[in-house]
Amino acid sequence: MKEHEAYMMRKVLENVIGKPIEQQFEEIELEEVRARRKAEIEAEMKNKGKGAQVEGVSEVTERAIVPSIVSESPIQDPCPISSVSGR
Repeated sequence: MKEHEAYMMRKVLENVIGKPIEQQFEEIELEEVRARRKAEIEAEMKNKGKGAQVEGVSEVTERAIVPSIVSESPIQDPCPISSVSGR
């Protein structure tokens, strides 16, 4: 009977929050990770000018910006603007 009660409680919670409990936990965890990283970056920036290394702050590395795959344009060979007749 305990299993059924736990199952029903889980379903009630999912209905109240509007999403599966696991998804809610993941979102909360992600928010916490982002908040910690933001605090680390702010602490590093604050102490950057002082020349002091903040203990326990992980090194933040820049990520390479990788362009997403660009789909082919429907306009394969556009004509120059000067060749467009409008007047």
